[in-house]
Amino acid sequence: MAISEEVRQRFAGEFEKFQAGIEGFFKKEIAPKDFKGIGGGFGSYAERGFESAMLRLRFFGSRILPYQMKFLVNAVSKYDLKHVHFTTGQCIQFHNLQGEQILELYKECFEHDIYNRGTGGDNLRNVTASPLHGVHPAEPFAVTPYLQAVSEYAVSLIGTLALPRKYKIGFSVVDNEGHANYKDLGFLAKENGTFDVYAGGGIGGGSAFGVLVDEDVNPAEVLHHVEGMLHLYHELGDFKSRGKARSRFIAQRLGAEEFRKAYHEYLEKSKAAHDLTLSVAPYEVKKAGTTTPTTPLAEPQKQEGLYYVQYKPLVGTPPIDVFVKLFDYVGGLEETEIRICGDESVYIVNLTGEEADAVAAIIADTHAKNNFEHTVSCVGATICQIGFQDSSGLVKVVKDTVESEGLSTDRLPQIHVSGCPSSCGTHQVGTLGFHGFTKVVDGKPQPAFKVFINGNGTLEGPRMSDEVGVLTVADIPNFFIDLVKVLDTAGQNFDTWIVEQPEAFEAVLAKYL
Repeated sequence: MAISEEVRQRFAGEFEKFQAGIEGFFKKEIAPKDFKGIGGGFGSYAERGFESAMLRLRFFGSRILPYQMKFLVNAVSKYDLKHVHFTTGQCIQFHNLQGEQILELYKECFEHDIYNRGTGGDNLRNVTASPLHGVHPAEPFAVTPYLQAVSEYAVSLIGTLALPRKYKIGFSVVDNEGHANYKDLGFLAKENGTFDVYAGGGIGGGSAFGVLVDEDVNPAEVLHHVEGMLHLYHELGDFKSRGKARSRFIAQRLGAEEFRKAYHEYLEKSKAAHDLTLSVAPYEVKKAGTTTPTTPLAEPQKQEGLYYVQYKPLVGTPPIDVFVKLFDYVGGLEETEIRICGDESVYIVNLTGEEADAVAAIIADTHAKNNFEHTVSCVGATICQIGFQDSSGLVKVVKDTVESEGLSTDRLPQIHVSGCPSSCGTHQVGTLGFHGFTKVVDGKPQPAFKVFINGNGTLEGPRMSDEVGVLTVADIPNFFIDLVKVLDTAGQNFDTWIVEQPEAFEAVLAKYL
């Protein structure tokens, strides 16, 4: 886990700018809108009320290693950290922080190969990936070394070239949890040991799936693709209109064929300029396991005798004591890793059967019990300064209300909830999604959420969701009660039912529109 000493020194030299921004913001000498332009590039944003801020931590390949786990456990105590969130961008966020906490934590992260630089702002963001890379039994080939190399390379490019907006890269393997087909640049592993490459995708304003720009790409050439797309984005992106600045608008403006042609022109320029061909060591796990787990949460890896366990806390926010217990235990084991997933869960990999049982015991009371409890949600407007509504709070209210009626959430789907039209809750690719809004009722604005259905973020039949209405926050719990009752009567889960009986969903929704 390393970047060059030259890059480390460059980042270290930028710290004074961040420090001045943090100190100025907390002394009320720098306005919140001005602090966003400073702190964002270092992974820190002001929170609602402007009395606190958050810090976002990036991990290469979304892999948290034992020494980093132990550091985070100590940091919770040392800096009195109380609110942690696993993000859809496969980072960790600590919330409700004061200036000194942020600065000291930032410096210690840097010393433990955790680079917060570029996790916000118009930068190369965290490189995401299917979390079971290197360990899944059905993986076409181990992409881990290439993912690692791209993660390190992307960090090294931060600050070297101006970008219109953020630049996101993803790797997908068996599933599509790396979101390869809706990133600015995405790599999909194939059975023949190569990648298909997508570019110009993304969710948010003008959501779009990426264009398939190349096929059967030699994994050793991935850095050329990263650099080529960087220069395409820099030269063809829109620096004037922020709302049209993401790379997907370049693809939409040029059309698929011209965009593909431009992509290859910039790819060839990169290859002509210098040689970025990779020579990597394979991902190996030397650990051996001889015990069989008893927990149903454990799944076998490709490495014989080893297992992985998924942990999904409600809305991606584990209780801080569970976070500490989990990271402390796993950080003391041999060759273990914690992988952050794009659905706000984490996977604990390289466990023996006995270790898997111990992990399951730690997370037992707070791990999702069904699809609904696997719901994806941003932190929401109680924390986020740009959020319209309390997304995480909505999920908890729905759960509590449905269960207080003696009903179960078992038939409900994984829902995707964003506090605003942005993509932090990935409502654009959910079977059932919501984003914060305001609805005028009897001439008065009421807190509300827009409703979306039929999104699909997988590789099979991908589609962006359709907006179907607006519900007030006050009506949403009752909407879900009615929905559960209809599903129970039909004897079906939501994902099947809405395909077979779309008119029945429309009838439930219409009652509250």
